[in-house]
Amino acid sequence: MTIHKASQSNSKRPEQSKAKKQPKKITESYLHNAGLYYLQRYAASKAHFRAVMLRKVRRSCMAHEDQDFDACAVLVDQTADKFEQTGLLDDDTYIRGMVTSLRRRGLSQRAIIAKLQAKSVAPAATLSALAVHDRDFAIDAQEAERRAALIFCRRKRIGPFALNDKKTPEQFTGTLARAGFSFDTVRFVLDIDREASEALIASGT
Repeated sequence: MTIHKASQSNSKRPEQSKAKKQPKKITESYLHNAGLYYLQRYAASKAHFRAVMLRKVRRSCMAHEDQDFDACAVLVDQTADKFEQTGLLDDDTYIRGMVTSLRRRGLSQRAIIAKLQAKSVAPAATLSALAVHDRDFAIDAQEAERRAALIFCRRKRIGPFALNDKKTPEQFTGTLARAGFSFDTVRFVLDIDREASEALIASGT
């Protein structure tokens, strides 16, 4: 019995045969709608929002050579300003929300600064928001870091939350150090038991 191979043309996936979608031309209306769609899906600082929109502009200008990048960038700035005036972009609210969310996930001060810096937030602004957050939810910044480290340990099942003792204290120390926690915080975490850890975590909720 002869088995006939399917022809190459029939084996192509539908998406492979479709032409790549061309970016739309930049207009005030397009940027407004694209900006709204983005902010419905993601929180953003004004600077990060502007960077996202400028990437769209670059792709569009590469596809439509009659467009002037600088003129399109002005439209991006106008859109960002408009969204800021109407409250759709609010850096203070965004930074506070991100700090609260990241602290609850057990991120260190150093890690939070790095994450927000990647979103075009200046370290000074992040530090200011962290100071307010830690003052509201802890005795001081040291306690806030310790609680974050314990939350991190609970997520990773290490330190007082380890499910087994296969990892050495040195390995735990390395994991916590890479997460941005200081030596003093790491030493505290390695000396505390699970019950006390749970109590300290619960005191911040």
